[in-house]
Amino acid sequence: MKKSTAPNPDSTFVSVYRIGLVRDEHVKFDRVPLCGPSEAQRMIQNLILTLGQPDREQFCVLLLDTKNHPIGLNIVSTGGLTSATVVPRDVLKPAILANAAAMILCHNHPSGATEPSLCDKDITERIIKAAQLLGIMVHEHLIINMDNDQYYSFAEQGFIQKIYRQIETKEAV
Repeated sequence: MKKSTAPNPDSTFVSVYRIGLVRDEHVKFDRVPLCGPSEAQRMIQNLILTLGQPDREQFCVLLLDTKNHPIGLNIVSTGGLTSATVVPRDVLKPAILANAAAMILCHNHPSGATEPSLCDKDITERIIKAAQLLGIMVHEHLIINMDNDQYYSFAEQGFIQKIYRQIETKEAV
């Protein structure tokens, strides 16, 4: 009688995993600290135009070191014409693997409109709160137009700072 080599479902074995970061491509940029949202907008627009799908909504992260030097880019989610599914876990995963200290969130609106939806505001708040627990700073969330240099900056509109103030207020209580 031949003995089965398949693992016994009643056994006490558990899988062991190794986590790694894989570099797919390179996008050229000057290695200097980012000075404003327009620099981040250009980098992410270039990423989407080069490696992404500009006719679909794409949610991306720009990963930064402790001196706000860009260390990586990641297209987190590709959606359809009007939305992309985004969950904080998927946004934070590349930041954790790259050992990023901070990040800039960004997504495009294929329609060209850059005004945020209620869903855009909600996911921004959820990501900031999750990142804060992990010690990762969210400096910005941009909504970009792929046809020109127009963008909406959550930081310039005070939204990012408002969320951090709410977090600080709750921690003080």
